[in-house]
Amino acid sequence: MRARSAEPFICAALMDSRFLRNFAIIAHIDHGKSTLSDRLLELTGSVTGREMQAQILDDMDLDEAAATLARAECMLAGQVCSSLTRIVVSRGRHDELVDALASAFSQVRVGDPFDAATQMGPLVSSRQRDRVEGYIATGIEQGATLVTGGGRPKDLDRGYYVEPTVFANVENSSTIAQEEIFGPVLSVIPVEDEDRIVATANDTIYGLNASVFTHDVDRARAVARRLRSGTVGHNAFRTDFGVAFGGFKQSGIGREGGTEGLLPFLETKTVILEGAPADYR
Repeated sequence: MRARSAEPFICAALMDSRFLRNFAIIAHIDHGKSTLSDRLLELTGSVTGREMQAQILDDMDLDEAAATLARAECMLAGQVCSSLTRIVVSRGRHDELVDALASAFSQVRVGDPFDAATQMGPLVSSRQRDRVEGYIATGIEQGATLVTGGGRPKDLDRGYYVEPTVFANVENSSTIAQEEIFGPVLSVIPVEDEDRIVATANDTIYGLNASVFTHDVDRARAVARRLRSGTVGHNAFRTDFGVAFGGFKQSGIGREGGTEGLLPFLETKTVILEGAPADYR
């Protein structure tokens, strides 16, 4: 059984079925834990969740990075478990990157998702919009700098819309840097150097997805090897449904996709006979 659910009782009800032998769920980590707790010894499970971050190295063109991040973060209004919402950059390039992000995010066309010109639609529900707005308020209260967005589009009076939002000077220990917002909200975290970029990227209980932004493929590979993340892309939000997908730390148990995603659904049986069967002779 494979289920995607925002409500833990749905997964719990499915798992109570005596016909269920195996499962994979996509859910918030708290829901995943509660779902697994009663039947962990009976079933093999896969639980993934939590968006991740981008690391901007010093050689990267910041306008190019900002345009890429604006496209990726506004996909499905930021309601993507592997969305790149934590942006870690050296302090000397922080302000320039923030300006580029503010420009890119403020130009995103928000509106009716059935309109071909629309680049970002609404959130899924009123409750989700309230949740995202609560995180935005918390970011302001905890001292992050709201650079663009943060409110509801003034020309849209129907639908659960939130403006594409960028925070600057975000502390890595703050709520918006450490928790999953699941909306179009970006947090830019300044650090001292490349070593601190990696350390800060890893300083979270999650590790689902990341991307290294640099024009040097060798540096990208070297940094990727140091990141505690199930997937690491290069200069973009990258995914491939033909290979394994899942997270490190509290971002997952098991994998989806590829050979690794099939193995948990198989059971090994051992049969020991006194002699070889006819079709083995």
